[in-house]
Formats: sequence, C-alpha cells, structure tokens
Amino acid sequence: MTARPDEPPARGWRLRLEVDEPESRVAAAIDEDGTIIGLAAAGATRDEHALTAWELYSINVVAEQQGSGLADDLIRVTVGDSHSTVWVLTENVRAQSFYRRHGFRIEGATTVDEVTSVSEIRMVRRLAQSER
Repeated sequence: MTARPDEPPARGWRLRLEVDEPESRVAAAIDEDGTIIGLAAAGATRDEHALTAWELYSINVVAEQQGSGLADDLIRVTVGDSHSTVWVLTENVRAQSFYRRHGFRIEGATTVDEVTSVSEIRMVRRLAQSER
C-alpha cells in the first residue's frame, strides 16, 4: 500500500495487514474521506501456552475516534463471541479497562515484546455458554 502525499502518517502503528494464520480476520474502519481510522486483526492463537484457540492480535483506533464506539465495533467483527486471548502492555490501563468491558480478565502470564522491549500481560475471555 503506497501512501498518497496528502495522507496523514501512520501514527506509529505497526500495521499487520497480511495475516498468515488460518481463518484470521482483519477489519479496517474507514471514514467518509476514505482514510483508515481503525484497524483490528485476530485469528488462531500464536501462543503455545494459550488458554484459548483464538487471539486478538491488534486493535488500533486514531485518537480522535477513541471513545466513539469504533473499537467496540472492531472487536465484534474480529473476535465476535469466541473465547479469546489478547496481550496488552502492562502499563496501558486504558486498554486493560477496554478489554475488561469486553469480558477479558488478566490471566497472569507476562512477556516482553520482541520489537518494543516493553512488558505485556495476557488477558483471557471465556464466555459462558449462554453468552455465545
């Protein structure tokens, strides 16, 4: 994907538009001008010790859209009603709160991201049969 000169920068997102995992889902939210304002990707877990078969790989929303419900829509499209895991920056309390609203709970496993060298914790969502 080549950026047009008048497009805003990627805002530091690590975009992952190609996903090799089977049955993965990538969703993009685009505004009326055709600008990407949100991205999410999910698919088969990549964690050998995962407690679920499905993982939310990433979800990003431009700052101007945070709190608008856009991230809620992206998580519904990519994760749906499946049991899921997500790795969250240990220091990102806002993201942890967002995931808790969607049924995720801190599971306790930690890791250090290979690219950024920041600490992450694993959150897990297990839905009751009546919620699925």
